[in-house]
Amino acid sequence: MRGETDRLVDTSLIEGAVVDLVVRASNAATAVDAQRLVSELRTFSGVRAADIVPALLPVVGDLDLLERLPVGPAQWGQELRVEFSAEPARAELLVAASEIAAAADRVLTVPCRAVPPPPMLGSPLAWAITAGARAMILCIEPGRGWSALSDSFTNSLGYDRHHPPDFRLLDIVHPDDRPAAIGLFLASCAGRPPEHAVDLRVCTVKGRWRTIEIGARSFVDDPDVGAVVFFGLDVTAQRDAERTARIEQQRLARLVETMDDGLLMLDEDGNVCLANRAAHRLLDTGVLDVSPEHDPDDAEPLDWHQVIARTIHRLGTESGRIERLRAGFRSRRAVIGEEMPFEDGRVLELDLVPVTGPAGPGGTDGGTLIHLRDVTSRVAVRRGLEERSRGLEERNQALVEATALNNEFIASVSHELRGPLSSVVAFSHLLGDSSSGALSEDQQTYLSVIDRNANRLLRLIEDLLLLSRLEARTLQLKPMPTRLPELLHVAVAERTPTAQAAGIDLLLECLEGPEIVCDDTRIHQVVDNLVSNAVKFTPSGGRVTVKAWPGRDGEGWSVAVADSGVGIPAADLPRLFSAFFRGSNVTAAVGRQVMPGTGLGLVVSRAIVELHGGSISVASTEGVGTTVTLSLPTRPARNGG
Repeated sequence: MRGETDRLVDTSLIEGAVVDLVVRASNAATAVDAQRLVSELRTFSGVRAADIVPALLPVVGDLDLLERLPVGPAQWGQELRVEFSAEPARAELLVAASEIAAAADRVLTVPCRAVPPPPMLGSPLAWAITAGARAMILCIEPGRGWSALSDSFTNSLGYDRHHPPDFRLLDIVHPDDRPAAIGLFLASCAGRPPEHAVDLRVCTVKGRWRTIEIGARSFVDDPDVGAVVFFGLDVTAQRDAERTARIEQQRLARLVETMDDGLLMLDEDGNVCLANRAAHRLLDTGVLDVSPEHDPDDAEPLDWHQVIARTIHRLGTESGRIERLRAGFRSRRAVIGEEMPFEDGRVLELDLVPVTGPAGPGGTDGGTLIHLRDVTSRVAVRRGLEERSRGLEERNQALVEATALNNEFIASVSHELRGPLSSVVAFSHLLGDSSSGALSEDQQTYLSVIDRNANRLLRLIEDLLLLSRLEARTLQLKPMPTRLPELLHVAVAERTPTAQAAGIDLLLECLEGPEIVCDDTRIHQVVDNLVSNAVKFTPSGGRVTVKAWPGRDGEGWSVAVADSGVGIPAADLPRLFSAFFRGSNVTAAVGRQVMPGTGLGLVVSRAIVELHGGSISVASTEGVGTTVTLSLPTRPARNGG
């Protein structure tokens, strides 16, 4: 019976307290009164928690025993949350909770309008400091209204604080920020203002939005004040700068993440404070997602010291490179382009760049940036090129040696042959001399064959010797002032009898011009070779024309030897200046017997012209004719040897 009596007594006590709470809630006049009722509701044994909070705040606790009661207009986003300990307590106390929520709803919808500032409080100095404060200072007396205490309110927003317009303070707060403003006010009315300031967008008298950083102090429990004081700083420019910096930082972060090169940022102690995706990939850390949106708390923290130690171990014998990097890090000296070959064949190129911070006259230590690049393919190509280059150098050296031996052999053999052949030519002339006795017709024929072939061999030997000296750069030019028209006239005159005997017109067309400095003997040899070839391969009735003209402004000469002969096949043109090469149509009928050549005339001619600093070119059409053009400078570019 005693337990049942206690229960009845306890129930009556609770019911009485609930009734008292309901009555007081119906008489609540301010938000402070409503918050005090919420505080009393928390004291009931059946209530675990009770608070007026933003509706968007995450819900925790037992949802079955949680009651969420709207407070104020829906756009303000506030609600009274009461968590009960058991269902009986919920049934007994829900009426009181609902009445308190209704009271809070009612007092919040009462317009909080501007009222004149209070008369001077405290000392004149304190009041002057308050009025001239940089921060906007506003005082809200629940149940009475709000007033601005500092001139910054007028200066920043444009409203006259002494005669403010008749509007609610909430009317000048941006609609999206009103839930935060209401929450700040309610928390302050409960005597628990937030520790951190809140940004609210407030409309100026000109209709522009300014961002104000709001802090609050609660004096609702002070009988001499009974108000909430708000302190606001205009941070519009600062927030715009922060927003711009944040956007640029996000762009930079995305740019860094999309790079194929790895980036590591080390602080002054050598700890990794930033690493992009490419760095994780190049160093095989196993981390796949390092994007700005990734929450690092979702994964185990990476031990970078272990990663770096593993990387150093994989470098094998490259400890010297590591020591250079460590020395550069300690001395804050840049190390650029250090190649790090790994045992698995990969090669990373590394830049170590000290970063200086902006503070201080000389800057502060901002850490060290490490730039990693995979250059495995580039190094492979470079090594291949180096090996190929070494092979080419070896082959070139072998070719140089072979060419030198070849020239030496040709010079030696030619020298040895020239003596006996000269004797053969000399004695054939003696045998043909009438003073040596009469010769039969057959003997005359034999001597003619001997003389002709011996002279042909002598010319071949002379060409070989000359070519050998030209290739070895041992031929010395003997330049002297020369009138080219006279030189050409002599060369053409020497070949005119041969041309006439073959029924060929040999013409010279030469303009007047300045003298040139050249080795006239060698240039004569070149012209003679060209005219001889033109006559040799032109049929009877054809024409060979030698033209010469000075260059512009009297610089250099051009000489062209053109014929109407058999021409040169197009397939033979690329090999025309090769030693011993003869055209595939040299046996073509020109209407007479032609003395075979050695295939050295054009080779020797080009070498002589180039030794003078000039050039030679050939244009030919088979069956139409050939034109050989040589260009000579006014002075030779260099001397032979």
